[in-house]
Amino acid sequence: MTCQSTDNLHWRITDPSHLLGAMRISLAEGGRFLEGRVAPYGPIAGERNVSYNHKVSWGMFASGVDHDTIAHVLDWVEKESLQPNGDFYFPEEGFEYKDLQRVYRPMTFGKVAAWIDHPVIRKPLVLDRILQYQHSSGGCFHCIGDDPKKPEPPPTIGTLNTSFLGHLMVALDMQEQAVAAGNWLKNWVDLNRPHIAQGKVYSQVTVDGELVTEVGPGERIFKVVDGIHPKQEGWQTGTATAFLVVLYETLRERWGADESKARPYLDAAIELIDFDDQARLDTYLWPSKCKVGWGAGELLRIMSKFDMDDADLAEKAYRVAERVAVFTFMDNQLPGGGWATLHYPLSADIPEINFSYKPLKGTVHVPPCQIEGSNTIWLSGEEITGEFLGELKAIEEGVAAWLDSSAD
Repeated sequence: MTCQSTDNLHWRITDPSHLLGAMRISLAEGGRFLEGRVAPYGPIAGERNVSYNHKVSWGMFASGVDHDTIAHVLDWVEKESLQPNGDFYFPEEGFEYKDLQRVYRPMTFGKVAAWIDHPVIRKPLVLDRILQYQHSSGGCFHCIGDDPKKPEPPPTIGTLNTSFLGHLMVALDMQEQAVAAGNWLKNWVDLNRPHIAQGKVYSQVTVDGELVTEVGPGERIFKVVDGIHPKQEGWQTGTATAFLVVLYETLRERWGADESKARPYLDAAIELIDFDDQARLDTYLWPSKCKVGWGAGELLRIMSKFDMDDADLAEKAYRVAERVAVFTFMDNQLPGGGWATLHYPLSADIPEINFSYKPLKGTVHVPPCQIEGSNTIWLSGEEITGEFLGELKAIEEGVAAWLDSSAD
């Protein structure tokens, strides 16, 4: 083995080709885990909670599970949980699932349905209802009540539902709605620019277009992201980055926009990558860093596709992507191929925020089931596995494309 100079490695933690091989093993192991958790052997397409299925369909697609199995999951979700108003939920589900994630869940499995040509997402009842969630600003509400004739929107909009709406609209080739979502996210970056310079990103915007910067006791975890606190909603920047990059790609490749029209979305994504590159290493140990890797992986992929000659940016995107792949994902993957359950904190001032999801000798010291009375959302291991596989696949594709282009 020839010794290699470190001058041009820019503080990489891993060798990219080594990382690529490891990610492919991780994806295969995770896919086998999910296949083995389909009813009657597990809760997928069996337990009356949509959350056992929406991200699972994404992870199955990403890890190469056959489309018949994914279609079975979507068939079950449609048959069992589709409501007369076009929403998907079970009446007995808790508020944290049925309401806080009302449109998020069908948008997640909806893009997979579009990818495999499953008819559920193109049903007028379903699609018309999802489109009701998009505000005139382009942003997407998380819940608007139960009556389509009398929407009850909340006072703020966030990046999560807006970006997932955008991905769904791209999957369905609905340009107007996708661009509107992109405009909201680009404006969100613009609003945050003075704060980014101070090392912070605020996550919520009012329906009047004002950035929410007041942070009360315990609210830090869902209102602001920085590069210092190890346990926070790091995904806020990542989910926006991933869609802004995909929108840039789609505008140029499919919708005929020239570079001047598409470039502002990519520039906004690059600002977020710059922000995430400054974060402390221990912020990557918390599961909520997950979508940051998704965004960095997408950026690496499209830089290769469009022959963008910016070595420093590519190294930066790789640096962010590899840290998520290694520390957030693969280091936390359990021996069975899946990931641990997550007690997602709804306040920064609760004891559950002290849980560590770092396995020691293949075990994680967190309760395996919901904690009664806890101010958390309990996310099953199946759900976490589905999401991590979807995002890990984006990193795998980005690193593979980058290596291919570097070899040319």
